[in-house]
Amino acid sequence: MAKYNENIYDSSVWITATPTPAAAELPFYAQEAGHFTAYTGYAVTRELHESFLLLYTVRGSGRLRAEGGETELRAGYGTVINCRHPHSYEAVTGEWEFYWIHFNGAGAASLHNALAAYGVRAAEVGDTAAFELLIRRIMDSMRINDVMNSLQISSDLHRLYLVLCRSAADAADAESRRAYSAMIDTVTDYIKDNYSKNITIDDMVRRAHLSKYHFIRIFKRVMGTTPYSYLTNYRINTAKRMLRLTDKPVAEIALDCGYTDTSNFISHFKKHVGMKPAQYRRDYI
Repeated sequence: MAKYNENIYDSSVWITATPTPAAAELPFYAQEAGHFTAYTGYAVTRELHESFLLLYTVRGSGRLRAEGGETELRAGYGTVINCRHPHSYEAVTGEWEFYWIHFNGAGAASLHNALAAYGVRAAEVGDTAAFELLIRRIMDSMRINDVMNSLQISSDLHRLYLVLCRSAADAADAESRRAYSAMIDTVTDYIKDNYSKNITIDDMVRRAHLSKYHFIRIFKRVMGTTPYSYLTNYRINTAKRMLRLTDKPVAEIALDCGYTDTSNFISHFKKHVGMKPAQYRRDYI
């Protein structure tokens, strides 16, 4: 079920496209797109729409509610939502000029999951001229439904997604770092000073002064990996340096890097590097 109050000016543009079988197999393909100038009272409410939706504000502002969150879309900000969940958006005050693209594709869900990890938020677009150029090029390509234009649309949608993902990640990272930078530094310094010892998650949690769940979630958001993976990567990278710069036996290097079991070290090293320590030393010395 959907409700629309299409208070838009006649100059607004709306384009539809039906993907060919070849286009439907691409990572991204566009279904509909538009460049609207809406005025007070404009509103869209849907329970379900089989697509993802990119919204980007040129002028004015709109309000978006989707996936359990709410955000304001100010000029120069954009976002993507999964329309398979209830959602609504509306003009806030005065005129709201914005672009929108309904799209799908084999790569849409995975990239949306990456963006949705930061919550429903409007992402600031740094180079607005380049961003808007990509949107207009997609709309132009939708008018010519051939193979090359389908490939161009897929590529341009991917680029738009990456801009929004990078902006959302930078904003979330800055927020987390401001709030938790001292705690993260304490834990990473502890790892650097004690990686040769038996470090547990509980050891890190005690230094973070947070609950275990909260600590792991914040650490992963800021550092891009779990605390245990960070520790493992630090140990493996240290082992790489030792293999290249020293003549120490593999068993001794394993012990120096916190592995009491040499076979376990060799297994971890191969998993992360793609070869055993002895081969790494032979090939990279």
